[in-house]
Amino acid sequence: MGRVIYRHFWPAFRPNDFFVNKILSMREGAVSVMGPFENRSMIRDLSNILSNKKYDFFITGENREPEFRRARKQIGFWRSYKNRSDVFRFPNWMWHLNWPEIADQPPYPRYGMRLDIDRLMRPIKDTYSTQQLDSRQNKAILFSKHLKEPRRQLYEVTTSVLGCDGYGGAFNNDNRAQAKMPIMEGYRFSLCPENSIGDGYITEKIPEAFHSGCIPMAWCRPEDLAEDFNPEAVVNLYGLDDQQRKEILEEMRRGGQYVQKLLTTPLLKHKPELKPLIEFINQG
Repeated sequence: MGRVIYRHFWPAFRPNDFFVNKILSMREGAVSVMGPFENRSMIRDLSNILSNKKYDFFITGENREPEFRRARKQIGFWRSYKNRSDVFRFPNWMWHLNWPEIADQPPYPRYGMRLDIDRLMRPIKDTYSTQQLDSRQNKAILFSKHLKEPRRQLYEVTTSVLGCDGYGGAFNNDNRAQAKMPIMEGYRFSLCPENSIGDGYITEKIPEAFHSGCIPMAWCRPEDLAEDFNPEAVVNLYGLDDQQRKEILEEMRRGGQYVQKLLTTPLLKHKPELKPLIEFINQG
């Protein structure tokens, strides 16, 4: 197994907790990997820049553009570049799947377990009984560090019509030692907007909600949503004005056929595959 050198990853980054490290470590020889958290006010890679030396990979789960000038290969969420031979689309939410091909996968303590692929390919009603779903609070839950716009507006309109309980730093109750899944299983809906809009940018928020039996209430571009998920399984509040959102939220509050359709629709249309990523990493 080769040595993997990481630069510019998140604080307290530990390679063994990083899913892709399992695959990178299978390569022969040393591999250099650039992350998305570079402090651009400090030139940390001056020697690399002056010598025109590139990292082997740039890997991001954050909303960052590819680093073609800094790395030979790119792994991220982008749709526009996915036909390039030096770019592989592997968005953040896929990091957290329970891939059967990889033994001893890192745990996912923030959620409570790794996301089961088969579970995401079945309707919520195939995982939770009618009695279990009926016992949940008929309101939404939001996990968030902040309430920057449009998140604040989405939270306020959801609270006014459907009701929404908040958890996390934005609500001064951020207990990161407590897994999200058991909390989410007490709610029928999850308000899970993305932090920002990017070319194909989709994180773990939607599949976490669905996996917990919550109907996901997203905020992302329709074309990005459809790239990964079945739009019929998600309530997307993107591009709507407050009145349109209130009408949808009121219909959700009442339940009925609209909610039943969401509960009987799988999130994934196609089974994700890990083999193409392994081949991409091992090429060249």
